[in-house]
Amino acid sequence: MTKTMTRPTRWFAATGLGVIAAWTLASCGGGPPDLTDISETAKQSMEEATSFTYNMSDPDEVHDEEVSSAELSGQTDEANFHIALANQGLDLEVLVVDESSSYIKMGLDDEADDDFFASLDTNGKWIEAPESEIEDLIDFNDGFDSTIETTFSLIEGLSEEELDTVEVEETELDGQEVYKYIIPATAEGNSNLYTGAETVAFYFLQESSELVQVDATSEAGTATHAFSDLNEVELFEAPAEDEIADLDWSF
Repeated sequence: MTKTMTRPTRWFAATGLGVIAAWTLASCGGGPPDLTDISETAKQSMEEATSFTYNMSDPDEVHDEEVSSAELSGQTDEANFHIALANQGLDLEVLVVDESSSYIKMGLDDEADDDFFASLDTNGKWIEAPESEIEDLIDFNDGFDSTIETTFSLIEGLSEEELDTVEVEETELDGQEVYKYIIPATAEGNSNLYTGAETVAFYFLQESSELVQVDATSEAGTATHAFSDLNEVELFEAPAEDEIADLDWSF
C-alpha cells in the first residue's frame, strides 16, 4: 500500500548538525608545536580535504541536544554523502548519491512515542526523495565548511592571556601517539556543535599532525567528536531496488 509522508528534512535542519576533520603537516622536533601554528596549518589542510568520516557521541547530553550520536561520511566538494542520526528513540539516515538522487531511512524504537513516524512502516527500507526535496538534502553538505569555521573559532577566539594558559601534553589515544591541547570553550560564535562545553581538547597525531578527535567536556561528562578516513571515503551508490520502499512522498 502506498503511503504519504510530510517533510522530514526540517528535523535534520533542527539538529544543527555539523561535521569536522583536519590534516596538517608533520611537526618538527622539539616538543609539541604552538597551538596557533598547528591550528592554522590544520585549518588550511581541512579546507582542502576531499572527504572524511565524522562520528559524534554525546551520551551524557553535554551539548543539551536531542541528538545522542551522529555519523557523517562523504565527499566535501560534491553531492555524495551519508548521514546517520540517533534522536531520542528515532534513528534517521540520509543518503545523497548525486544531485538527482537522494534517500531517507528511519527507524523507531519500540518505546518511542511518535504516532506519525510509527505509522510509516518501511521495514528498514529507504524512501526515495522527490526532486523537489533533493536540494534541501544536498544543503547538508554545507556542514563541512561551517564545522571547520566553528571548530577553529574556538582557538582563534582565545585571548593572549587564554593562549598562555593552554594545557598541552604528549600522550596516547587508541594506541597512537598524540598531542593533546586543552582550551576553554569561551570563544563567541561556537554554535551548538559545542554548546554546553566548558573545556575542549584537541588531539593531533604526532606523526602526521592529523586531527583525530575533539572532546567537549562539562560537569555532565564528555562528548566525543572523532574523525577518520581523511581523503579516503569512497563514493556512495544508490540502494538496490529491493531496498527502496513503495512510498509516495508527496506534499
